[in-house]
Amino acid sequence: MNIGVCDDNLLDREIVSDLLEEYFNEKGIVYNIYNYLSGADLIYDIQDGKSIDMIFLDIYIGNELGINIARKLREEINFSGQLVFLTSTVDFAIEGYEVDAIGYLLKPISTQKLYMIMDKVTQKYNVGIYRIKQRKNIITIKFEDIIYVESSNSRCILHSNKGNYILYKRLNNIEAELRDKRFLRCHQSYLVNMDYIKNANKQFELVNSESVCIRQRSLKAIRQEYITYLNNKNM
Repeated sequence: MNIGVCDDNLLDREIVSDLLEEYFNEKGIVYNIYNYLSGADLIYDIQDGKSIDMIFLDIYIGNELGINIARKLREEINFSGQLVFLTSTVDFAIEGYEVDAIGYLLKPISTQKLYMIMDKVTQKYNVGIYRIKQRKNIITIKFEDIIYVESSNSRCILHSNKGNYILYKRLNNIEAELRDKRFLRCHQSYLVNMDYIKNANKQFELVNSESVCIRQRSLKAIRQEYITYLNNKNM
């Protein structure tokens, strides 16, 4: 995920960037953060082809108003990413709605409020990355490539489009690390990515022709959870 932080105050830029780095590292999300001293530099980069998904924009940047920069982003170069204003005042709150800003962060920046905004945004992107330590190497797997995880004795096996991996962890711990609505704990020994389910009978039949067990005493509730996920996904 690519983030732009546009603020002429060095300390404020560093604070926002540091908080974003902590958030992305905690969530296991691959990211890039680009810092800008002016709206002109930000707009130039986007016009030049730089891909930016989200911008944190100060309300006052030198002699520029952030709301005017936001209007140029929306109206002149058709920027469709998320906008968040950084401000010491909410004087421009109404104008913020006009440029479809997702929110305001009052200075000094609250970690909790920044995290709440990021949670809303990252749910719309398939940006989840799971990291697996294999000897001296760290392997990264996108959430979307994970098919299911099964518990086997004192270890787990992660099945993915990139291959299978042995994890010396409990399934409960892996479930906590894969904090994403697409993953369903359907059995004591199985965690499944619902995007790979083809049919839901007494077992989940997957698109790769494998099957995953469903806890039979909770069969109805688990199948309903899957149906609810599909309905929300298709909305």
